[in-house]
Amino acid sequence: MKKFPCEQLGGKIFATLLLSSFSGTVCADQMHYRNVITGERATGLGGAYAGVSDDASGVYYNPGGLAFAQSNDISGSANAFYSKKVKFKKGFLGVQDFNEESGGTFAPFFGVMQKLDKIMPGLVGGFAYYTLDTELKDQDDLIKGVGIIERFHRAANVRASTYAATGALGYRISPSLGVGLSLGYLKIDELAQVSQAYSIPTQSMYLAQSVRDSLVAHGVQVGFGVQWAPNSAVSLGALVRSGSYASQKFSQVLDKVQVIGNSIDPSSSSASSNNPLGSMPLELRTGVAWFASPRLLVTSDLDWHEAVSDTAKDTKARFGRESVLNYALGTEYYMTASMPIRFGLFTNKDATPMPSSSKSGQNEHVDYLGTSLFLAWAQPNSQVSAGVVVQKGSGKAQKNATDQSLQNVEALAYTIGFSATHSF
Repeated sequence: MKKFPCEQLGGKIFATLLLSSFSGTVCADQMHYRNVITGERATGLGGAYAGVSDDASGVYYNPGGLAFAQSNDISGSANAFYSKKVKFKKGFLGVQDFNEESGGTFAPFFGVMQKLDKIMPGLVGGFAYYTLDTELKDQDDLIKGVGIIERFHRAANVRASTYAATGALGYRISPSLGVGLSLGYLKIDELAQVSQAYSIPTQSMYLAQSVRDSLVAHGVQVGFGVQWAPNSAVSLGALVRSGSYASQKFSQVLDKVQVIGNSIDPSSSSASSNNPLGSMPLELRTGVAWFASPRLLVTSDLDWHEAVSDTAKDTKARFGRESVLNYALGTEYYMTASMPIRFGLFTNKDATPMPSSSKSGQNEHVDYLGTSLFLAWAQPNSQVSAGVVVQKGSGKAQKNATDQSLQNVEALAYTIGFSATHSF
């Protein structure tokens, strides 16, 4: 949330002006690109899939891989349970840890793929709906007796998601080379309400405020992919994806009541921006897949997003992004002819600048390292799988904008998911 400046009331400073400085970021996370690992088989491989992409999830990872499809298929996945916890060490007045928790269920991927040889030999079409980020939070915190603060109450409610619907075509130019093109619609929809209040009876002070943030953006993305398989053991893939927002709007409403002795001072303010996110970042993805044997597959991806500066001064500190390079490594091993196990290792780096002790009013920065482990049961024309994705992160935050102190942050997110695919 936006961190409002400190105010002096009647010559006294409201402790560290906790309410004005403790809002923190509670909306969905626009600063990480891999909060959700999408796709059926790709999820188990930690998102290292640009060098394979021969099923419906190739619509997202590399449409050039669609050209190597062996059959038509339909697939989908869902998260049975999702949980995230972020701990700010001594984030409350510098003396007490503060936690933010969120969770929920959502459907991260649904896709279909159809060979179109009747139209043109080597042509394959695909469509996918996928979730890139989600946040469901209902938090209610009550803290008593910390320093001169008798009572602090904070309630946060967040409903936010980023999702896309994309169509793609892949074409096999030669037995070893495929190209593909994708066109998709992207929507960001975030709504967050944070209410908080605290009292200092010894100074006859009370403050309550409510902040409501809304972000809605619509855009389109175009992707071009290439996949080259020089031999039966190695496949190389590359994707370039660019996009543009058709519309975007951020709005914030602040209501506040200050009480000092017998004086009551209510106030309200609002702000909005029609271009808070600036431009959509360019993405470059490369991948390699090594089919070591009929039972063993090893994959690796590099995924880069460019830096973006938003154009609205009032939201620049919130939505401006640095360039980010993430990697993923995955492996699939068939323990039996019908039971593959998949493991992935990946990074999920923060595009927010790392907070500096020489500045104030900065957003938190948390880099994650993630793992995925899925077990599947495969039949000739169908496959089901289930597993878990875990992301653990650490970084720095500045919860109290009235000073330049930094707090250590620890974060843990995990997802228990399942998926199914049917080929026809």
